[in-house]
Amino acid sequence: MTNEIIKTYCGSCQKETNQTVEYKNHEIEPLEILAKDDKNLKTESLWMVGFNIWQISKCNGCEKLTFKHIVKTERDDSKDIIFQFPKEYARKYPEWYRKLPIKYLEILREVYFSINVGCFIIALIGIRTILDVYIVDKVGDVGTFKQKLNKLVEKGFITKSKISSLETAIDAGNASAHRGYKPEKEVLLKIMDIVDNLLESEIIDRESVLIKQKTPDKKK
Repeated sequence: MTNEIIKTYCGSCQKETNQTVEYKNHEIEPLEILAKDDKNLKTESLWMVGFNIWQISKCNGCEKLTFKHIVKTERDDSKDIIFQFPKEYARKYPEWYRKLPIKYLEILREVYFSINVGCFIIALIGIRTILDVYIVDKVGDVGTFKQKLNKLVEKGFITKSKISSLETAIDAGNASAHRGYKPEKEVLLKIMDIVDNLLESEIIDRESVLIKQKTPDKKK
């Protein structure tokens, strides 16, 4: 233990806390950076010295541990590359997901994992997959996406006002899958809002049916 006190994110408290450094070590190693000339398709290796810092700290409140691997390549601390576990999530996994059919859960876990580690292209392709599964489950795999969305409205699964937002999410997913489009974090989270809204509506509708079934009929 070093007795050093730092302020860093605690995955248990879900906020920055004062933490005592329990273990700290460092090493120096060469780092390879690949530089590519897209015009001539040549790849060159550039080498630089990297300074690795390994650190384990304990929250002074809940006493949970946090691990950090800090890679320094410059004197400027703002340029450090930091790997931390547990890390602050870009988006937390909603509790209501557990009420969804199992066919959605594995895809959603991978989408949320991709969002939280910064793999936004993969996350967006996964979002498109979720929408594919939802649409095919409701109306079958027939026609274009536009026709399928209209079918969802026709059968009462979504309102007409939702077509535009779902088209936006599907178009973005197609752009990632076919053209390597990488959305900004804020854009990706808004697209995830569209999907969450759709799936949560599915749960609310199902629970509303159950409530109606258990509600006594009005006495005549």
